[in-house]
Amino acid sequence: MPAPRKIEMEHQLEPSTEVRLLVEPSWCAGASCNATAAIDFEGRSLCLDHFLPACIHELEARNELLRNLPFDAAATEEFKAFVTNCAQQAEKLAAKLEEGTAEDLNEDSRLTRAQAKTSLLDFLLRISRLTQQIRRSPRVTSSIAVWLRREDPHQTWHEETWTVSTSRHGAALLCRRPVEKGGTVVLCRKDKGSRATAQVVYSRRDDEGRKQIGIEFCDPVDFWDRG
Repeated sequence: MPAPRKIEMEHQLEPSTEVRLLVEPSWCAGASCNATAAIDFEGRSLCLDHFLPACIHELEARNELLRNLPFDAAATEEFKAFVTNCAQQAEKLAAKLEEGTAEDLNEDSRLTRAQAKTSLLDFLLRISRLTQQIRRSPRVTSSIAVWLRREDPHQTWHEETWTVSTSRHGAALLCRRPVEKGGTVVLCRKDKGSRATAQVVYSRRDDEGRKQIGIEFCDPVDFWDRG
């Protein structure tokens, strides 16, 4: 599996990797693999078994880099184009499998045709979720006091906390309570009393060892009065 791509210069990412279906049959470049290759990825011909995990690894690594750098509109758009390209190639391959014209599976492949279609659908679902996590606006370092509430049949709690940074579409918050990625929370501003529902997009420790969560609002709202 390829390692995450490195940053060429501070706050910059390398150009997007080319992803395309192979026209001419060839052997997979994966270690000890005798299957027929289906997709060219990073200049390597890979079968479906090797392409899907390699592509997911690359997508998640790039997304994590973008989320931890100052917002860069050009880099974000380039990443979106890369995600779209990956999805389009996967959809084309799924269509070829459906038509029975794909040459990517043979007796040496670990996947049956039905399993391959299922794997591609799962892959497209993960891409869809990843797309929802892409940051869409710059973060502004700010400290705004809020009430944070988790409403769940098995886990309901609330705590007073504050933001580390905010953006038009969400924020980074300190949070002492357990909350999983994908969970729903309610924010209430202490200064104005305005409320909004948001989804947790990450949960991790910051450089000072404090637990920090990233949230994205479920509905369009100017919650931080950014105009």
